[in-house]
Amino acid sequence: MQIKTSDNIVLNFETYGRESGKALVLLHGLGADYKMWSPQIEKYAGHEFFLIVPDMRGHGKSAHVNNFHIYDCARDVSEILDYLNIEKANIAGVSMGGTIAQQFACDFPHKTEKLVIADSFSAVSTWQEKMRGWLQWLTIKIFPRLLTKSLESVYSKNKHPETLKYFRESFKNVDKEQLLRVRAALNKFNITQRLHEVLAPTLILVGDGFGEFALNMAQKTADAIPGADFQILAGGFDPSNLVVPRTFDKNVLEFIKRNN
Repeated sequence: MQIKTSDNIVLNFETYGRESGKALVLLHGLGADYKMWSPQIEKYAGHEFFLIVPDMRGHGKSAHVNNFHIYDCARDVSEILDYLNIEKANIAGVSMGGTIAQQFACDFPHKTEKLVIADSFSAVSTWQEKMRGWLQWLTIKIFPRLLTKSLESVYSKNKHPETLKYFRESFKNVDKEQLLRVRAALNKFNITQRLHEVLAPTLILVGDGFGEFALNMAQKTADAIPGADFQILAGGFDPSNLVVPRTFDKNVLEFIKRNN
């Protein structure tokens, strides 16, 4: 399914499950597409959810953009909900999708039922965070093959064959210039000072596989959102929905189904 946004960008999105179910928007990570959520699509549609799974602008089958901003992506989600006549939805995002989820919850609090942020961050502020982000940008710019080798190393065949297969296919088709624009936008992202505005019940998930650096970034997000739950996923890392799907799904489903 496709729509044209208010700024004339064509967005692709898929829906699954019965429209009468709880609306749940799943937001993918950098360089990925809606298929990143394949394990969850298969499982969640059977839990009385109506799933909305977009390709964010500059990704998948959605249109390429000359400028990429997280706030544009949040507005895109809002316009998809309007198109589907959905007043309020649960929003879940992993990595880049987590930044979009935070932006959405701040910009459209009246449309946010519950919020799930996984393997993500609310700001790139310390010198270590900035250095890591811009090193990745430089790798994409000058040494893109190193990025592929990094994927091979992180998602090795023996440990995460399906995750490795997905990213091989995804990055084979990714547009380098789009990837650079998105990475640059993420390197400048900082919404920490607005997170006190989040009204929705919030769950912060982070895998422990990338060590203290990822844990600390996720903890800062949890600390800034009033009443946020914080859970560490043993053996998980970006994207934990693919790396440890059972643990990820258990936490997400229990949280969204909880009455609060």
